[in-house]
This record gives sequence, C-alpha cells and structure tokens, in this order.
Amino acid sequence: MPALNPVVYNLEKWIEENKEYFLPPVCNKMMHEDGQMKVFCVGGPNQRKDYHIECGEELFYMIKGDMCLKVVEHGRHRDVVIKEGEIFLLPGKVAHSPQRQANTVGLVIERERDECELDGLRYFQESNGVLKMDSLFEEWFHCTDLGTQLGPVIQKFFNSEQFKTGKPLPGTIPENPPLILDSKVSLQNPFHLHAWIEENRQKLDIDGHIQIFGDNYQFNVS
Repeated sequence: MPALNPVVYNLEKWIEENKEYFLPPVCNKMMHEDGQMKVFCVGGPNQRKDYHIECGEELFYMIKGDMCLKVVEHGRHRDVVIKEGEIFLLPGKVAHSPQRQANTVGLVIERERDECELDGLRYFQESNGVLKMDSLFEEWFHCTDLGTQLGPVIQKFFNSEQFKTGKPLPGTIPENPPLILDSKVSLQNPFHLHAWIEENRQKLDIDGHIQIFGDNYQFNVS
C-alpha cells in the first residue's frame, strides 16, 4: 500500500461547514476514509433499538454534549454514558447501540473491513419492556458504508412480522452466526481526554507519545 499523505482538519470549522448532516434523518458525515481508517462525526437525536456487531473496534469521542452507548457486557445489557470531552474505546464483538440527543456531535473512528468480514444488526426480544438476550431479528452483511447500509436493514425490520409480534420467526435466526459476542471482555470506562493529557504531560514531553489504551486492543492510540 502506498504511503498516505497526512490530512489536517480544523475540526470546529469542519463541523460548522457540515452541520446540516448532523440532523435527522442523516445524522452523520464522513470526514476521512482513505487507507485503513474511517473517521466520521455523528449528531442527533436518534433513538435506536438495533444493536451493531462487528469484528473491529470503535473509538468514540464526544465533541459536544453527552451520549449513551447501550452495550452487552458479560451477557447483560448496560449503558455506557460518554460525556462531552470523554473518549471511549469499544472492543470488537461487543453488541452496541448508540443513543444520541439533539445538539450533540461525536467523533467515531473505525477500521476498514476485511473482505471476509460480516457486520451484524440485531434486535433483541423484550419482556414487559425489558431487553432479553434472545435475538428477535438479525441481518448480516459486508459493511462498506455503514451510514447508507443501516437504513434499509432497519426498514426491513420495521416491515417484518417480528416487529409486529415481538417474536422471532422460526428459521430466521442463524444457529451459528458469523460472529459470537465476546462475553468475557470487560469494558474500560470512558475518561476525559484533555484531563488525561494533562496528567501525563511530563511523560509526553519526555517520550513524545504514550499508549492510551494499552496493548490489548487492535487500535494503537497514542
């Protein structure tokens, strides 16, 4: 792969120039997609019940306002609140559903998919309004542009018998899905990025860089 030239953005200016894209129904705009990494900003509001599943990791950074990332951790549903200025690295194979409010903007970074990889979109069954771990509806696809590919899958669910009845149709849930959720990984809590930089300022001045998330991740963030 040929070397890629670095690209520099004035983030505040770029967001202002593209603010129309951060409103429903689009809510996102790609900033950079050359090479292995995809970088985009996401606005709101959105209230979703679908959960995204992928092999790779996702890096979240809240530029304006807070968000709630609903996840499945150790076989249980829970909420991860990412506040303004905080950063969070989501491991691969963790089902997640981003919930965003109006007048918020977040930065998301994810990697290019390998040709053999499939992403999943899953809806879980509910009991008296409480999510269960059993799948109600799911669709698997090779992801090339999540922003355009999610919409048709979500609409397919809304038009489905499963959406009407809240019950899965026999034979529609794969016994061996392309990805099995990681039930052992423990998620690191979000933390304020600028505060972390100041706490590590001396070491940064000496070494020039520090691994933010350690060596147990695919992403090398420093």
